[in-house]
Parts: sequence; structure tokens; C-alpha cells
Amino acid sequence: DFSSPTSFGLTQATPNVQTKATEVPAGPQVEKLLAEFSAVKQLLQTHLSARAWDDIQVQSSDKAEALRILLNAGFSPQLCGELADELAASGPDTNTRLVDRLQKLLEPKIQTLDPLSVFDPGGIFAFIGPTGVGKTTAIAKIAARCVLRYGRDQLALLTTDTFRIGAQEQLKVYAKIIGVPVVTLRDSDDLATKLSSMKDRRVILLDTAGVSQRDTLMLEQAKLLLEGAPSLKRILVMSSTTDLRTQEDVILMHQMAAQNDAQKAVIGAIITKTDEAAQIGPVVDCLIRHKLPLMFLANGQRVPEDLSQANTAYLSHRALHPRTISGRMDIPEEQISVHLMDQLNDWIKNS
Repeated sequence: DFSSPTSFGLTQATPNVQTKATEVPAGPQVEKLLAEFSAVKQLLQTHLSARAWDDIQVQSSDKAEALRILLNAGFSPQLCGELADELAASGPDTNTRLVDRLQKLLEPKIQTLDPLSVFDPGGIFAFIGPTGVGKTTAIAKIAARCVLRYGRDQLALLTTDTFRIGAQEQLKVYAKIIGVPVVTLRDSDDLATKLSSMKDRRVILLDTAGVSQRDTLMLEQAKLLLEGAPSLKRILVMSSTTDLRTQEDVILMHQMAAQNDAQKAVIGAIITKTDEAAQIGPVVDCLIRHKLPLMFLANGQRVPEDLSQANTAYLSHRALHPRTISGRMDIPEEQISVHLMDQLNDWIKNS
């Protein structure tokens, strides 16, 4: 009798007891069953995506080849799918190489920002990013150009980097070469005081400490900048040698660290170490998906020579032509459908 509480092992048919009985947490058997369901679902998705990949290769060899090229260049499955769809929608073109067609589709997606439009009006510019991406060297290159354009008396260099041994010395060496002093900051009050005394300076470049995007020091530094200089503009420095997932993590964490409307968006980005990276697809992918304008490319250690304005033609070409000595790192044919699983399953749902 299902209406009787004793059939469920209950001795009293009280509302409180019944409520507690339905709230018993899932036991090991239920957890095992859920895990098995998840495994079956994963197996079905893998099977369906493999079939979808086979269908794409039969129906559209150009689309399949485009996905291979983009995936092996380090682009995310999401952007791979979008570009492949656009390529298929543009129709066949036997007179143009497939990789050149992809470059034409990729190039307009990269947003750029003219550095003159950023620095000419003046202001306070904080360069942010993880440790080791080349912030200090990038600042030195930009500072040298600012001196040539505005004069030494119109530029000031600040640093909050008191964590790394020799960090301030490195910036001071660069500053001495171009004839500009460097001021070290302790806290937000110190920042506000120093900025107040530098009102006659047109451009103020601020070198921040390189810390992990998941380190509490990053949040403390963001708070220091927010309280000491609410009107400053943030420029994100990104290394092209960093993998896709880490690039994504860096961008999202720095966006989350912003606490007011003036600092919610990073105004632009600088890509460094393009001379070292085997592929720059991951960093280009992140710029596109987050609509982050690119200001400069840095491709070496020489100051100030190894710095150039963003060139979308070069970037898209370089991104689609990874530098490889052998094909050992290419994704095997049988694994492509696994890497593109979510995108392929979305195509199945929409077909």
C-alpha cells in the first residue's frame, strides 16, 4: 500500500518525518548511477560528433580542411566553427588558396587601436598582466617613443613592483638611458600624492607587479590602482607564448578585478614575444572573442626597436602559419572530432 508510510519504512505518518525522508542525501549507489549516466552521455556525444565530422568531410572538404588548419593553429573550437561556417557560406573559390580565404575572414575580426589616439590626449596608463610577459620591457619601449614625441619633461615613470628582486633596477636602467626618473609607489595614498605632484606631466606610465591572475596580490594591486588613480587607463600585456586556456583565464580574472565603471574594460592590449612563439593563434583568438583592441606587437628585447603598431594582415597570416619543424604536434585525424565535440554537436542540433 503506497499510501501507507510503513511501506517506506516510516513508523509515524507525520509531515515532518515525510519531509526529512525526501531530503535524505544521495548515497553511493545513486552517485554511481549518475556517474554511469554521465559516461553514457559522453560516449553518445563522442559517437555523434565522430559521425558529424565524417559527414562534414564528405559534404564539404573545404570546411573540413579549414577546421583542421584552424585547430592545429591553436584557435578555440568556438572560433574554428564560426570561421568554418563563414567560409562555407561564402561559397567555393577555386582561384584562391583555402588558407588565404581564411586569412581574409580572420583579418577584419582583429580590432586595433591607434597608439597616438591613446597617448596624445595624455593621462595615466597602467600596464597590467602576469609575471614574465614582458611588461617592463614594453613600457621602456613605449617610454622611449613618448620622449621622442612629447619630450622628457612630459613623461613620468611609476612602479608598484616591489616583489621581484631587481625589477625596479631594470626599469631604472631603461629610464636613465632616456633621461626620465622612476618613482616607486608603496600604497594608494602614495600613488595619489605622487600623481598630484606630477600634474604637469602629459603621459604617466605605471609599471605594475607581475603576479599570477589567481593570486590575492593581483586583487590588492587592482584596489591600489582604483583608490589611488580612479581615472587611469589599463593596458593588458599578453605573451604570445602562453597557452589558450591561460590567456582566457588572465583576461577574465583581470576583468573581474575591476570594481568601477571607469575601469571595467581594458582599453587595449600589447602582444609580446611573437619572435619566441611557435604559434600565435591562441592569443589572437582571445583578442577576437573578447573584442580587445590591439595596440602594439613586441618581437624582441631591443629597446625601443622591437615594437611595432598592430598589423592585422601580419597577425592573421602569422596565426595561420605556425612555425613548426615537424608535424608531430599536429592533432591526429581521429582526434579532431573529440577536440571539436561541442561545436559538432551544436551543428547536429541546428541541422
